[in-house]
Amino acid sequence: MKDSNETSWIAPEGARRAKSALAVSLSFLILLTGIAVVSWKGFGFYMDWRQQDDYIGSGEEPIEFIVNPGEGWAIVADSLVAADVIRDPSLFEREALRLNDGPQPGTWKLLTKLPARTAAELLNDRANQVYIKFTVKEGTRVADIFPLMIEELGMTQEQIDESMEKVMEDPTQINVKVAIKDRLEGVLFPDTYLLYPPMDTEDPAGVLSRMALQFNTVLKELEFEKKAQELGISTYDAVIVASIIEAEVNRDEYRAQVAQVIYNRLDRGMKLQMDTTVNYGMNRSGYANLDNAALQTDTPYNSYLHEGLPPTPISLPGKKALEAAVNPVHNNYLYWVTVNLETGETRFAENDSQHQANVRVYQQWCRANPDICK
Repeated sequence: MKDSNETSWIAPEGARRAKSALAVSLSFLILLTGIAVVSWKGFGFYMDWRQQDDYIGSGEEPIEFIVNPGEGWAIVADSLVAADVIRDPSLFEREALRLNDGPQPGTWKLLTKLPARTAAELLNDRANQVYIKFTVKEGTRVADIFPLMIEELGMTQEQIDESMEKVMEDPTQINVKVAIKDRLEGVLFPDTYLLYPPMDTEDPAGVLSRMALQFNTVLKELEFEKKAQELGISTYDAVIVASIIEAEVNRDEYRAQVAQVIYNRLDRGMKLQMDTTVNYGMNRSGYANLDNAALQTDTPYNSYLHEGLPPTPISLPGKKALEAAVNPVHNNYLYWVTVNLETGETRFAENDSQHQANVRVYQQWCRANPDICK
């Protein structure tokens, strides 16, 4: 048994070995750190070398990039460099020309630091182009389009006024082909249009031109002019009839019947006596029950006072109303009345006594629904 005061020679030797191992580990760690730093710097140098003429990767920050009308790929390339989307304009131009001869004007969704090929592909895919859905509903009046332009497209009243003054001097400049009178009512097609800022949202006449072109397209599809001639009326008068149908009827199954009623009354020299025309002449809408003052208000659109059709359309008719106007369903009816303003249920009559019976049904419904009838 060893004396408790005897000092072991093993402990100092173990300590020396531990210190040596620690030193080796630290040296190795320092070496690894150095290698990592050098490698990272080397990778950075490599990336810089790789991206001397072109970025690599999938881009960084989202931006909106504007291509102005008339700009070619060379101008676009310089602008992309300035916006830090690409590095080499020549490389981009080669890639872009491989896809398309020229860029599409508009606002595009891109990213900064894109490879030239990727940027070119994005600018040739209209899914990346910013657009606004501009909807004009059937039965809208032209005067109601302008507030939509201001609210949804950011146009100003001054822009609209200046544009309309020029348009009305010569409506053919916006592709209006039907001979109109003093307004564009009826010859602009109500639909949803994709408008591409900033060009489409700064030009009121351009928007109206799109609507007029679509109107022309629909008339051609319906053989509208030919069928109007077969009915013995002008194209413009047929559009007026369509606008009345659009304003008066909201259920498709009644449209062609109402068209025939209008023609029946015109053939017999009867006044049309339609509230919608009176309201249009008074620059108002939504009045289902007219008082005597309204009925006696003398405007060219008061069909209680004046025979024949109103002088112009009273709304923008949709395709179904236009189709009905030149494809009336033969009947002997002279009257109709919508007896339920919620469902649009409409009843027809061949004589006044039948019509008055239908009117009483409508009046009964109104008594039960006073908030809707006004």
